[in-house]
Amino acid sequence: PQPPPAPVVLTEEQVFASMTLKELQDKKPLADVFFEYDSADLSDASRTSLQKNADWLRRWVSTTITVEGHADSRGTNEYNLALAERRASSVRDYLVSLGVPVTRISIVSKGEEQPFCTDDVESCFSQNRRGHFIFTAK
Repeated sequence: PQPPPAPVVLTEEQVFASMTLKELQDKKPLADVFFEYDSADLSDASRTSLQKNADWLRRWVSTTITVEGHADSRGTNEYNLALAERRASSVRDYLVSLGVPVTRISIVSKGEEQPFCTDDVESCFSQNRRGHFIFTAK
């Protein structure tokens, strides 16, 4: 009898190509970055995360993303929308400085409208002050 054929091993590129945008988003290859209260400045930890995100984005050059800027619920809606936009811009600008083409990155301010956590405590507020990544094409 003939031995069974060897299993087909897909390359990393083939696996990537077969994924839907939702599957890619669910895999979360890009880490969110977090901000201090009332700040759009990137921390050292955020810069480290963004370096890893930039490495991934430079590897998969067909992807495009939207950076969502978010704020916690303190402050007015107008202030939080402006702050969240500055946060998204900070993330985009740093990724561009690391070699990711600006044409692959759009930004949007979500303000306080889509919180990750809804408890009224600092540990929750800190999770809402973020730059979050959404894949728009692959």
